[in-house]
Amino acid sequence: DAQNDQIRIHHNHIAQNGNTNGTGGGISLHVGADAYDVQKNWICGNFSKGNGGGIAHFGRSNGGLIEDNHIIFNEIFNQMPGTAPSGAGVFIGGQPALQTATNTGLMLSSGTGNVTVDAHIVRGNLAGAGDGSAIRVDTANGLDVDRSLDARGPWYNVNVFNNMMDNNVAGVAGAISVSDSLEVVIRNNTVANNDSTATGSQAFDIANPNLSIPQPAG
Repeated sequence: DAQNDQIRIHHNHIAQNGNTNGTGGGISLHVGADAYDVQKNWICGNFSKGNGGGIAHFGRSNGGLIEDNHIIFNEIFNQMPGTAPSGAGVFIGGQPALQTATNTGLMLSSGTGNVTVDAHIVRGNLAGAGDGSAIRVDTANGLDVDRSLDARGPWYNVNVFNNMMDNNVAGVAGAISVSDSLEVVIRNNTVANNDSTATGSQAFDIANPNLSIPQPAG
């Protein structure tokens, strides 16, 4: 735990930043930033070779709120074989598994903690080689499910409410992309005019590497 709780990032102009190794071109939130608020920022034109061009929440930080930001024209891209960075606007993801789960014996992520993504304009972002041109949720759950296998929880949840996601482009699939996450609620959003180019490596058929498979854009 980084013991970096209750930070508030608000009313900033965060533009034209980048990284070549890591997550979050504009804002990076890593393990132990419990109960953070990221509100009313202008996050524009940032670049990452990893996940999260605009904002990245990576690892377990419980009770995070990302609210009422303009997240526009951010980009992620990496053509290294085996990589597919995702979430050009916002990335919410758990760290890779670090320990064996008690009940199942599986290697499971510690998850993301509870996170809410609410009331944004997410526009014109590019996930050049991966999924989720607007928002990507990846491995939000893991050890929390192992501790409560009877489906009564509490399991970590990610809420995506009241966002305008339009004119974003993915090299593989989806304005919104969700993977390995059980308690995700996507409600009252507008998802319009997004595109998939199906040019990322994951869009190609292994048996026929010269032919890509059409992918969903929304």
